Amino acid sequence: MYTKNQSMRELIDKRKVLIAAHRGTSGGNVVQNTSLAYKNALLHGADMIEVDAIMTTDGVFYAFHNGEEDLELGIDRDIREMSSSEVEELHTLNCMRKVCEQKLEHLEEVLERFRGKCLINIDRSWFYWKEIIALLERMDMKEQLLLKSGVEEQLLQELEESGSDLMYMPIMKTMEDWELVKKYNINVAAAELIFTDLDSDFLKPEFMKELKDAGIAPWVNAITLNDVDILSGLLDDNNAIKNGFDESWGRLMELGFEIIQTDWPALLKEYRNNKFNNK
Repeated sequence: MYTKNQSMRELIDKRKVLIAAHRGTSGGNVVQNTSLAYKNALLHGADMIEVDAIMTTDGVFYAFHNGEEDLELGIDRDIREMSSSEVEELHTLNCMRKVCEQKLEHLEEVLERFRGKCLINIDRSWFYWKEIIALLERMDMKEQLLLKSGVEEQLLQELEESGSDLMYMPIMKTMEDWELVKKYNINVAAAELIFTDLDSDFLKPEFMKELKDAGIAPWVNAITLNDVDILSGLLDDNNAIKNGFDESWGRLMELGFEIIQTDWPALLKEYRNNKFNNK
């Protein structure tokens, strides 16, 4: 029987820190946001996979991050403005920019493939909020799914009005975001905290305690998107590799984060397990 948030909380209690794999684990001829990348992430030790979601003009959901069309598909079009028949004709490019056999996959098929295998974070779906909530409800996988979005009043209101108890994670950049989230009767199971420096109010022990007392898992994006955007006060993947895991991932754990998203799950898993003597 589904018990709200139980599966994620039990896993946090067991592992201390959960590892979320950014778009799966890709490289070589394994393309991001494909089942092969998600399976690869689990083989590398991830506890959770991040699945981006887009919807075509005729209402079909695919696992894909809009904005990556040129990189992943070699086209100069917004996939959200394409029909499913057009999408079905596309082939992906691997990391060497070579065409490969992997194609974009229906979101429902991806979710079904990983039913009962891991936690799944649904990202980039807020453009079609009502439709994605309805789809995830139909899938009947609430113990696995963590839906997220930026903090926008309309999205919070629609989630509340849906009556859904899906696990939800707001992407918060300011304390004002947190105050807004608290006004709604929704199942906030985790909170993604974005901070550019280590003086952020999010990192104060009393705020971390407030989240955890409410049963909300603090999430941090340790991924290094580029050399400009800062998501975790430079306590990120690149600095972990360059300066040592203690100086990046270790500090995030000590600050109280219970979920860390990374592009290098195998490295983070080994470090986490050694730090907490996990088996």
